[in-house]
Amino acid sequence: MALDRVAMPSPNFSSRGGTAVRLIVLHTAEGSTTIESLGNWFANPANQVSSHAGADDKPNTVGIYVQRPDKAWTAANANPYSIQIELCGFASWTADEWDQHPNMLANTAAWIAEEAAAFGIPIVRLSAAEAQGGGTGVCQHVDLGAAGGGHWDCGDAFPMDRVLQMAQGGTPQPQPEPTPPEEDDVANYTICAVDGKGTQYVTDMVETWRAIQSEADFNATLVCLRASGAKVYETGLNTPVSIPQETLDAIQGRTAS
Repeated sequence: MALDRVAMPSPNFSSRGGTAVRLIVLHTAEGSTTIESLGNWFANPANQVSSHAGADDKPNTVGIYVQRPDKAWTAANANPYSIQIELCGFASWTADEWDQHPNMLANTAAWIAEEAAAFGIPIVRLSAAEAQGGGTGVCQHVDLGAAGGGHWDCGDAFPMDRVLQMAQGGTPQPQPEPTPPEEDDVANYTICAVDGKGTQYVTDMVETWRAIQSEADFNATLVCLRASGAKVYETGLNTPVSIPQETLDAIQGRTAS
């Protein structure tokens, strides 16, 4: 069955300049947990970022943001020769957490199969040396090294071999409807330093993304989230973030005045 490809065009793309596509590259979105929220992020010209596709937990569905002939902006100098998909997850996820998203993995595998057929790319896993040395096949963002901007997604626990087996026509994973999040499940509010390089945090209630300008801005944001009942976690950790009571009192006092 062909994937349902939902078009959500991004203005953030450019020409490949005649460069042939040789890599199918997998990424993690690190914030958005739906293809729609990811599409909203890519739709903003000011963000200067995009990917060709996105996969979440909807059965047999992917989002399409940049068309195949064009260059998406997600892997630095590797963009011209790559076709790329963002999984709506986190590189910090454990193997158990990836197992909770069978639809996302199945959608990614189906997308790989369709792109491999379109470009004549073999569905084989490339090592970092092969991906950076002119090889043709499938890799993760981390395998691009400095050419890809030095990222580490999709993470050590990502089930790459299983996804490629499905893409090659192996037994597909079951596709139940997504399970609604539990009260303590982490959703997709991400806050980080204004330069994009600081510690990232997620909460279990709010669905958005924004950069934090300062420590005071972080504290005020945390107060608002906690006032709404949300829990805030540093990415990859299970202990909610807290700030000193005197800081809370100072912010709340300033807000009240």
